[in-house]
Amino acid sequence: MKWWFSDYDGTINLQHDDSIDPRDLDFINRWIKNNNAFAIATGRMVSEVQEVLAKNNVPYNYIICNNGAMVYEKDKGVIVETPIPLEYRKDIIEVLDKLRDKYILGYCLLDQRKDYAKPYLEEIDSNPFLSKYAPKKNNYEIGKKDILENKDVNLIYVYVNKDEAIEMRTFLEKQLPFLKVVRTHINVIEIMQKDVSKAHGILEIQKLKGFKMEDVITSGDGENDIEMLALTKNSFTMKHHQPGVREHAEYEINNVFEIEDILNFDLT
Repeated sequence: MKWWFSDYDGTINLQHDDSIDPRDLDFINRWIKNNNAFAIATGRMVSEVQEVLAKNNVPYNYIICNNGAMVYEKDKGVIVETPIPLEYRKDIIEVLDKLRDKYILGYCLLDQRKDYAKPYLEEIDSNPFLSKYAPKKNNYEIGKKDILENKDVNLIYVYVNKDEAIEMRTFLEKQLPFLKVVRTHINVIEIMQKDVSKAHGILEIQKLKGFKMEDVITSGDGENDIEMLALTKNSFTMKHHQPGVREHAEYEINNVFEIEDILNFDLT
């Protein structure tokens, strides 16, 4: 039995429009029919990715979501949760309040996106993909209470213009050195518990299922895929990958269906 963990946006969903190349879908179906396990590893919430997987008839066994802060097993529900420690929440609020008049801010409670601050940013508001998931209103008081007190807060989002993203990531890393800061999209920076990553999700599933790492395949294109790709020998990144990703993957591909021929799998 083999295990395949794949990023969704930019890897399975190549065009960021929730469409899937029929050749990739065929490969996924044949992979599972041959008694292998397939897992989506994504920054999206469970409900969000389940919706598009159902729309495209994509089968799966697990979803590593919230960039690894949660792991969902099909037909069983959430099996792993890694929130941001409460001891760091006051520091987060102090940072968000410095940013709230200029940047779009949000947070996540388990599988629910929540609003914190919503100034107008044309680059975000004019983008159908980003505007669908970005916060829609100012929600300072409830947001502050949740972030300070609710144990289930696992992600903080900062939406920025793409030419400000690197500077924002550096700023947040300096302000919150005890947490992880990752650029998950050209316009999105996310803050999470220090150990959280898609690789973290894979290792949590491994603890439960006992598979060997040599039986694992990974595929992804973004900065939040790097730890997952570096975890495995059979790792694949897309030719349109984000900067800094290629050196962590063994192979570079256009579509995930190419994995079958590269690794000489017989899925007939």
